[in-house]
Amino acid sequence: MTSPAALYFHPDQIEGEGRDLVGRRSAGEGFLKAWVRHGPTGELGVLTETPTHAAALEKALSARDMPRALRSHALSSGGDLSALGTIFFPTPGYSSAPWARLRHGPASASFVGLTHTVSTRRIVESLHDLLTQPVEPWDAVICTSRAVKSVMEKHFQAEADYLRHRYGAARVPLPQLPVIPLGIHTEDFAPRPGAREEMRARHAAPDGAIVVLTMGRLSIAEKANPLPLFLALQRLAEAGHDVHLWLTGWTDREAQEALHREGAAALAPGVTTTLVDGRNPQIRRDIWAGADIFTLPADSIQETFGLVPVEAMAAGLPVVMPDWDGFRDTVVHGETGLLVATRMAPPGAGAALGRRFAEGRDQYLQHLSLVQAQVQIDVPAYAEALAALAADPALRARMGAAARAHAAANLDWRAIIPRYLALADELGDRRAAAGPQPPRPSPLEGDPFALYAGYPSTTLRPETLVTPNGTPTEAQLEEIDRLSARLLYRRQTLPPARIAALCATLSAEGPMTVEALSRACDLALRPTIAAVLQLAKADLVRLPRPPLRDAGD
Repeated sequence: MTSPAALYFHPDQIEGEGRDLVGRRSAGEGFLKAWVRHGPTGELGVLTETPTHAAALEKALSARDMPRALRSHALSSGGDLSALGTIFFPTPGYSSAPWARLRHGPASASFVGLTHTVSTRRIVESLHDLLTQPVEPWDAVICTSRAVKSVMEKHFQAEADYLRHRYGAARVPLPQLPVIPLGIHTEDFAPRPGAREEMRARHAAPDGAIVVLTMGRLSIAEKANPLPLFLALQRLAEAGHDVHLWLTGWTDREAQEALHREGAAALAPGVTTTLVDGRNPQIRRDIWAGADIFTLPADSIQETFGLVPVEAMAAGLPVVMPDWDGFRDTVVHGETGLLVATRMAPPGAGAALGRRFAEGRDQYLQHLSLVQAQVQIDVPAYAEALAALAADPALRARMGAAARAHAAANLDWRAIIPRYLALADELGDRRAAAGPQPPRPSPLEGDPFALYAGYPSTTLRPETLVTPNGTPTEAQLEEIDRLSARLLYRRQTLPPARIAALCATLSAEGPMTVEALSRACDLALRPTIAAVLQLAKADLVRLPRPPLRDAGD
């Protein structure tokens, strides 16, 4: 490395007493340890908001048995940032640093942000605001997956177009968008002797049982709607397997936990389902050893990368994940696990959702729920993938070993931090080379199905054939809305009576295209798309199985 590199630190970005356990803090904790272990040697360059935050970092490093001398600079103190070179931030934005840099020349330092979720109102607004700050081409925002890069490009393009039309801007500098995954310390997940036996005994899973593990916050809209998993596992149980599902996680909303319990009881009565508190440090360390398969039916646009399947692979578990956002970057289909096809509404179908969210008529969880209702994980494919692993211990062992090797070689911080440092060199070279009124929609009103078009395997199209798979009653559809948290968020895509009528039409007339179904029900195309995807999510209609999105897309 030839260009200096430093990190930005705020106490809230790492785990600590009294702070909720969330993905960004877990990632921040891992990154801090990785930077100290594998980053620049000598004094640790650090940028903080205030001098007290530098003192908090010194204390945190000592508490983790990683004391280091700091070369710190506080934004509140002003001054030149050039000695820090390239500064890595834990969020997409750079705080007030671009304005501080301007005082000393825009090429005096580089700033690098990092994506986590890109769907909250605060983050979306900050991304658009970023382009009105003095950001330069020698800055960057690291995208943790190709899918999230596609979202970032659309946000930046919408804002750049707005600035050109509003102000006649001839130049809108954009930061670089390199794709670098998050890392983990893979050695932290190596199974400990006796852990498998202890975990299975603690949760009453006999030797011959197939234990399927999930991990993460029990938040349906923010993380994963478990409905497809329950349906798939019930099929596995009906095929004769003794299936145990360990829903490992945590929630601060009792209603969410209740929905998981009730969903498992209603949709997977043949599966022994156990809710395990994932905040327990021993559980977080050893639960992986007791499982046979890891999966997480993630279908929320809040997800961008997903650390837990990487952790599962590091623990030697084969994984079954949706072909959704960052999972297709980390799971090698057919080698370290299996990907399951997904589908969502096409670009253009969510313009009204984007407006409602931008205007505040839908709060964040309501927005997530409305979008999630039109995202489908293919249930039959999910069941087949789980069944293939459940029936073949040798396949599980082979994929588990490949998963562990893949995580160690490509997703350990030892492999990731050098990519950060290479980026610092590249941005340093860019700095050196730089030398001394027609109406338009708000760029914040992003159609979620256009923004996140890179997430699913494919989209539902007017010509897609829809085949009935039952005739649900209005009460049954209401129950599915309840279990999917749409009633909790007070947002239903359509009244159950309208969807029940659609199902009755489809059952009477037989398979037809989405467009034909729309005409037959005297229903506009967009709500028909929403109803079909919602029904397909619950396996009440069948759609042609889409191919997995090519790894190069």
